[in-house]
Amino acid sequence: MKNYIYKFAFISMFFLVFSSCSTNNNSVSRAAESIEIIIDNGIPQNYSYNIIAKDYPMTPTSGYNCEFTITSEDLSANTFIANLGMQVATCPFTVTAPFSNTMTGSLSPFFIIPGINFDDAAANSINFNIIAFGDNPGDDIDIVLSGTFYVVSDPNPHTLLITIHVHRD
Repeated sequence: MKNYIYKFAFISMFFLVFSSCSTNNNSVSRAAESIEIIIDNGIPQNYSYNIIAKDYPMTPTSGYNCEFTITSEDLSANTFIANLGMQVATCPFTVTAPFSNTMTGSLSPFFIIPGINFDDAAANSINFNIIAFGDNPGDDIDIVLSGTFYVVSDPNPHTLLITIHVHRD
């Protein structure tokens, strides 16, 4: 009986050691969705709850057919919104990645960050880098925004870093 228990234990250990329940795929697409905002090199703010990254059809009177928006919340249900653009073509909203551009001037039509009242008349300058922008639901969207901005009634520039890794809804 003792010999039987040893053999059973050995076979069980062999099976556990040489079998795996995962495919060992640690690619970026398997990573959890996250949106992190760092202002003035401070403590990262996590807006990684209730993330929605999707197309919104627009009315013909707007002159556009599709808008793409990312919304998310922090733990206190404060909402971050990124309006990534509108296009004349029908949905889905598409971007050929990689893509880089610098946004200057008005920022409030593009971003809502709780606690920040952008001064749209100031010399704001945000580098907009799209690393991946999948066209289909479930595809990765990876964006990094960085630069300087101004807030209303404050003449001092502030730094901004936003990293976005979400899946298209």
